[in-house]
Amino acid sequence: MNPAKTLIRAIIILLVVGFVVYILHVVISGFVAQNQTLAPYARDIELGVDAALVGIGGYIIIRIIKYVNEGYILSRTDNTGLRSISLIVDLILYTLLILAILSALGVNLTGAAIGGAVGGVAIGLAAQTVASNVLSGILVTSSRTVRPGDSVILQSWIWSPPIIGEVERVSILFTEVRTNTGNLVKVPNSAFLGNTVFTKLEDGGVLTYPYQLTVNADVSANQLLDRVKGILEDEFKKENSLVPDVTFYSKNGATNIFLVRIKVTEISKLNGYIDIVNKAFDKAYWELKSPPTQAK
Repeated sequence: MNPAKTLIRAIIILLVVGFVVYILHVVISGFVAQNQTLAPYARDIELGVDAALVGIGGYIIIRIIKYVNEGYILSRTDNTGLRSISLIVDLILYTLLILAILSALGVNLTGAAIGGAVGGVAIGLAAQTVASNVLSGILVTSSRTVRPGDSVILQSWIWSPPIIGEVERVSILFTEVRTNTGNLVKVPNSAFLGNTVFTKLEDGGVLTYPYQLTVNADVSANQLLDRVKGILEDEFKKENSLVPDVTFYSKNGATNIFLVRIKVTEISKLNGYIDIVNKAFDKAYWELKSPPTQAK
C-alpha cells in the first residue's frame, strides 16, 4: 500500500462526500421551504436533516480515516498493537462525531460539557480499574512488551507463588498465560505496569529460569556445590538436556543459599527439572551429612 496515493484518494473522497452532503442540504431545505404543509416545521426538519447528513458523512469520513490509519500502523506493528491503537482512534473519532451531531441538532454544547464533566468524574471513579487495565493493555500491546509465545515469570505480592508459563493471548484487558502446570491464567494488564516484577525467560533461544534453594549450613558449601554439580551433570545427560549452572548465592545465618539457572527448551518440562534439582541437593546434603561408614 502506497501511503501517498492512499492519502490522496482519501482527500478526494472527503471532498466528494462534503459536496454531496451540501447539495442534499440545499435540495431538502428548498423542498421544505416551498411545501406549505412542512413550512411550520422547517426549522426542526432542517436540524434533523443536518444531523442525519452529519452522521452519515461523519461515519464515512471515520471509515476512510480508519482505513488509512490501519494501513499505516499495520506496516509498523502487529495485529495486537493495531487493535489497541484502533480502540483509541475509535473513541476519539466517534466522540467527535457525536458532538458534531449534537451541534447540528442545536444542542448547547457548553451546558452539555459542564454536565458531562460532572458525569465523567463519577463514571471515571467507578471505572478506574477498567480504565487502568485498558491503558495498560494499550501500552503493553503497542510497545510489544509481551507477545504470544513468550515464556514469562510474574512475581507479585498480590499472589504467591509466581506465575510461570507461556503467553497465549494478549488483549486489551487481560493477558492469558498457560502455566507450567497446564492452567490458563488471565492476568490483568495493569499488573505488568504496577505491583509485579515481570521477567522474560528467553536467553539465546533457551528458556532460563533462576531457581533458589536454601540448605542448612552444617555441611561445607563448597563440597555440597561440587557434589551437586556432579549429580546434575549425570541426571541431565540422561534427559538429553542442558546442565544447569549452579552457584553459591549467599549465606543467611545457619543456612546457605544457592542459585540454579535451569535451562529448558519447553516451559512444560520446567517442573520436572526443578524436581531433579531438588533431589540432587537433597542427595548431596545427606551424603555429606551422613557419610557411609567404611568397613574395617
